[in-house]
Amino acid sequence: MSARRFADCLTLAVVCLLAHGELRGAPIVCLVCPPLAFEIVEGLPDKKTWDFEVAEPTTRFTAFAFALSSLPKKYNSTGVIDDRAAPFLVRGTAKLELSKGEYRLLLRARGAARLSLDGKVVLETKFRVPSADGHGAVPELASVREPGLALLPAENQEQLATIELDGQPHEFRLETIVGDQKLRPELGEISVSIAGPGLASPADEPSFLLLAPSPAIPLSQPRWAEYKRANRAWLAQFDTQTRRGLAAQHDAYWKRRHEIARRYLQEQPLTAVPDGSDKNGELSPVDRFLTMGERGDGPAFTPLVDDFAFLRRVSLDTVGAIPTPSEIAAFMNDNSRDRRARAVDRLLEDPRWADHWTSYWQDVLAENPGILKPELNNTGAFRSWIYESLLDNKPLDRFATDLVMMEGSKVYGGPAGFGMATQNDAPMAEKAHVLAKAFLAVELKCARCHDAPFHPFKQKDTFSLAAMLDRKPQKLPKTSTVPVVEGGRVPLVSISLKPGERIEAAWPFDSLVVAELPDGLLQDDDDDRERFAAILTSPANRRFAEVIVNRVWTRYIGWGLASSVDDWHDAERRYPELLEFLARDFVQHGYDFKHLARTILQTRLYQSQVVASATAEVGSADTSEALGPARRRMSAEQIVDSLFLAVEKPFNSEELTFDPAGRSPANAFGNLGHPRRAWQFTSLSNERDRPALSMPVAQSVVDVLVAFGWRESRQNPLTLRDEEANVLQPLMLANGVVGARVASLSDDSAITALALIDQPPEALVQAVYLRLLTRAPRSDEEQTFVELLNDGYATRRTGADEAATVKAANRDRRTAVAWSNHHDPEATRLKIEMERATRAGDPPTVRLETDWRERMEDMVWALVNSPEFLFVP
Repeated sequence: MSARRFADCLTLAVVCLLAHGELRGAPIVCLVCPPLAFEIVEGLPDKKTWDFEVAEPTTRFTAFAFALSSLPKKYNSTGVIDDRAAPFLVRGTAKLELSKGEYRLLLRARGAARLSLDGKVVLETKFRVPSADGHGAVPELASVREPGLALLPAENQEQLATIELDGQPHEFRLETIVGDQKLRPELGEISVSIAGPGLASPADEPSFLLLAPSPAIPLSQPRWAEYKRANRAWLAQFDTQTRRGLAAQHDAYWKRRHEIARRYLQEQPLTAVPDGSDKNGELSPVDRFLTMGERGDGPAFTPLVDDFAFLRRVSLDTVGAIPTPSEIAAFMNDNSRDRRARAVDRLLEDPRWADHWTSYWQDVLAENPGILKPELNNTGAFRSWIYESLLDNKPLDRFATDLVMMEGSKVYGGPAGFGMATQNDAPMAEKAHVLAKAFLAVELKCARCHDAPFHPFKQKDTFSLAAMLDRKPQKLPKTSTVPVVEGGRVPLVSISLKPGERIEAAWPFDSLVVAELPDGLLQDDDDDRERFAAILTSPANRRFAEVIVNRVWTRYIGWGLASSVDDWHDAERRYPELLEFLARDFVQHGYDFKHLARTILQTRLYQSQVVASATAEVGSADTSEALGPARRRMSAEQIVDSLFLAVEKPFNSEELTFDPAGRSPANAFGNLGHPRRAWQFTSLSNERDRPALSMPVAQSVVDVLVAFGWRESRQNPLTLRDEEANVLQPLMLANGVVGARVASLSDDSAITALALIDQPPEALVQAVYLRLLTRAPRSDEEQTFVELLNDGYATRRTGADEAATVKAANRDRRTAVAWSNHHDPEATRLKIEMERATRAGDPPTVRLETDWRERMEDMVWALVNSPEFLFVP
């Protein structure tokens, strides 16, 4: 089978996986090349040796070849991310039958690995040595063994051997030991490649092919990148199946809880839904509450937005990015009367839903992972758990419960990371503050060190909750008090606790949320932490559901049903009956986040034109005029994701870690991987402030995010960011690295592909408008840009070979600079070179004539810098 045929098969498999969103039943296997069996064995002796007895595997999975760039995650019994017992063994085995003859085998690995043939070791790499003092020398990057071969990552090892095969089946076994007490348990990249008789590669590809039942994938840079993407996609689906299978073991309990909630609501009085309709027909129950008025003569809605504006708005609000041309075409070609509702349903099923909402909960829950020093005033990186919970559409009462229980991994994405509050004198008091604000709209910030002066909460309330979370009484730290000096100034705040005082676990908010629980909610009556979670999410706690409803409503409409999302003390309830109705409906549907979103997105209000006077800042709308959503600017994440999606360019960011080779323990340096969406970035600051520790590409994206209100450090919970216009915003897009990359017609730009198509200039202008602004250009706009592009349009293409230009633009982005060698002057020199290359931007294509290309780039630049691009229609 040819390399192209196998690659097409692999691509088809990945497309199918991504399209279905999950695996149903048994794992999918490639019918052309059956996947290889791999297993993970945990808890090896912490010694640099292969001499050990192998226990039973804890995980079994498959791969397309003897090549891996990531591993399946481990999950605990409730389906949340957990840690593997390191060091652990990864082992893959298969019987392969290759033609008779002499072969070369190439083993690449980060750490200790070996390849065995029929039980005899033929290739082996060395165990790794920890290093984190910063004074090492920057190692040289390995050169490739033959033209076209994929680059060897920095500090990775490579070994070559020659073997003779007799044409009979032989057992190949690949093994590697991952992590130990002083090394992060990360695989890096590992592969076995083979070259020999009958394994011909295309003329422009290297001779080595990835070892598989039918070797067909050349170990070239582009093919290896494709394989890694396929491997990650495959394992992501494997993780989804594993996670959901484990979580399903608890579904009966949660179904019972939701049934208890429904029965509880049936016993409560219900506000009748008003009658009502408008000239367009019957209104939804939500819209009727809004327009009924005191005498049934409430305000009318603004006119509906057109279909293009609706699709752009709902795409931004569901998947966090503007719609693609194919999505626009699918929507506009749907001639059904309910195509808007159908579009909402499609978008809610899109996996990108999880990407969009993850950043929201990162702010609300104060997820603040430090990639430099995870134990330096940080939480763990529990973003992965947030993302996976949203991907699985976990009911929000279950989401909150998992968070409160704080189980799983602390540093690799589990909710235990939320429990981290390093260098904090009372970490559980801090978590009580975050949880109360997020799910009860109770502000306990001032009640941390004294009684709150502007809220009816005592310091004891905060520490009573902390004792519930910590499952033990709390001793008030001296550092969490206001010092009172005899004869000194009397503090203006009230102080009711003394340093060292013991505070017992108790629920302090009976006036707001009763602590009585319906039967069947608790699994362990003696667990104070579980009791905290049960009270928080109990159907008797109307406030939990109403706070969630107000959060989602405010994000979609721009003004709230209550005037604050975070603090309901003295907050105005503008539509209390509607808030109650939506909260009941949310609970009756099992706390289903997507059901709540669908209910709001399908309202007449959401699909109406914006009202300029309705603002998120005041949290209300002026009902003396027609009702409509508030004018909203895209969030920082929406801007960045939409910019790169519009031109279909990847971030091409560095790996988000100061220890890319994994030579330090996980509690010393984190690793957030290569970001693919904006929410995955984090603060890049380092305590040394040295150029050698910079990440130029990632920093260029972070600079845009920060300018538009994103918080690179989240040391406190927050919902509404500071999104006031500032001078940095236009400067970043007009003159910054990201703006230049988006506007540049490089070979990896979708605009370049459009410009090369044989079509009239009018069609090109229309296609670019649709891609960037989700609409057709007005006649005057079209005329302006056609005039700009007409000169030289017929001769714009140079005839340069596509493959040659793409190959020429494929720069070596490897770097061996890390914390372990950042004191070396060579580290600084290399990072300064990377900074210059980043500022230079993406190399422009040579397939378009220079003068015409620059005018085309001017058009793209003008559109992405227009206010229309930045605002939600």
